[in-house]
Amino acid sequence: MPAAGRDAVSTYLSEVKSNDIYIGILGNSYGLRNENGVSATELEYKTFLENVTDGEILLFIKGNNDSLRDSETTEFFNKAKKLSVYKRFNSIKDLKDEIIMSLESFLISEGHINFEEFDDRINPEIGYDTIDENEVKDFLEKRAINMDLKVPNIPINNILDSLEVLKKHKGQIYPTTTAVLFFSQQASYYFPQNEIRIARFDGITLGAPVIDSQEIKGSFYKIIDQVENFFRRNTRTAHKIVDFKRVDIPKYPYSAIREAIINAIAHRDYNRTGAPIFFYIYDDRVEIISPGGLVSGVTLKNIGSKHEARNRNICRIFHETKDMEKLGTGIHKMKDDMQGYGLSEPEFRLYDKSFAVIFYGPGENILDLVSSIPADRKTDLKDLGLNDRQIKALEMIVNDGESFTRISYEEKFAVSSRTASRDLKGLIDKNQIKTIGIGKNIRYNPL
Repeated sequence: MPAAGRDAVSTYLSEVKSNDIYIGILGNSYGLRNENGVSATELEYKTFLENVTDGEILLFIKGNNDSLRDSETTEFFNKAKKLSVYKRFNSIKDLKDEIIMSLESFLISEGHINFEEFDDRINPEIGYDTIDENEVKDFLEKRAINMDLKVPNIPINNILDSLEVLKKHKGQIYPTTTAVLFFSQQASYYFPQNEIRIARFDGITLGAPVIDSQEIKGSFYKIIDQVENFFRRNTRTAHKIVDFKRVDIPKYPYSAIREAIINAIAHRDYNRTGAPIFFYIYDDRVEIISPGGLVSGVTLKNIGSKHEARNRNICRIFHETKDMEKLGTGIHKMKDDMQGYGLSEPEFRLYDKSFAVIFYGPGENILDLVSSIPADRKTDLKDLGLNDRQIKALEMIVNDGESFTRISYEEKFAVSSRTASRDLKGLIDKNQIKTIGIGKNIRYNPL
């Protein structure tokens, strides 16, 4: 410590009171006594006992021959060893080793050092009250829908206990890291690496201008929902009228993208505390880059056939909602979804300490994907209540890029002004077209 205008005794006793661990080292000589006949070492020891109620005392005794100690040291030692577990040492090296092992043992018992897997750990600073019951209820509803079950009507803590995401420590119940990441609104506060940085670029390179970007944080399912919202508003959906049906054609099958997002969240290396997941949308492709290379034993060649989990508990909870399959079929699902959509299989790459999944889009040939579009992306226009004129007009607007006014609609279909207005209003009400302009200049255009 630097020189200061305070006496030594009050200075070191103040330090003792503000610490969590007292390390006492006793040799053969008691040392200088104060006016009350107490040495500095014993005074520190007493002060710590009296002021630090939940502190840890680590006591180290030099040598094995207690007869060599003076009477005051022996008396102090006899009192101290009744209250503290002690260790003996014979050299400075012994002392260093014993102190390191004792400190490590203490920090492990307090939960500050943890040799368990990241997703199975607890943090004594993160209590049960960080769990948001609404997050748990949302999870239960999602699981019930995906697995065709009823939502269980039992206490939330029982649900969490059944999911094996709670642990007992010193008589208190704590959430594991998995519980915090799934069920706490503060998940990204406690674990800042739990973040997806997503951006839409105007071009095909990382240096292209950014059209839109977002830093997405929160509990896992909140993150997944926000990513989907961003993705849908930043990727093109084309439309085509085919056989009296309106076909909505997204640029990518979102099922494959979602699978990649969940895999990135579940398998990333959370020990890389400063590294988020990156999600880049380019004109020609989508890249999802997660921190951490492939798990030991998995290579780019066997990635679809060999399955290893980096975060077993996180994967287990995703299995509970069928968002992941236990057999590790995610890679095959992404490939099948892309191929079934008429696009090439995703590409997998290893960067420096990162793993990337790349999805290539259709480019300008998006309308060629019509035959691959599932039924839920097709709207039967007759079932929607549209008449033949409206369907023909919609086909011209959507497929051919034509634009109508009320008057041009009258002329094209040889109908009255009233009929034209009714037909066009019906198309707007059915959310099939939009208007541009006002008054007599209103035009009816594609959405």
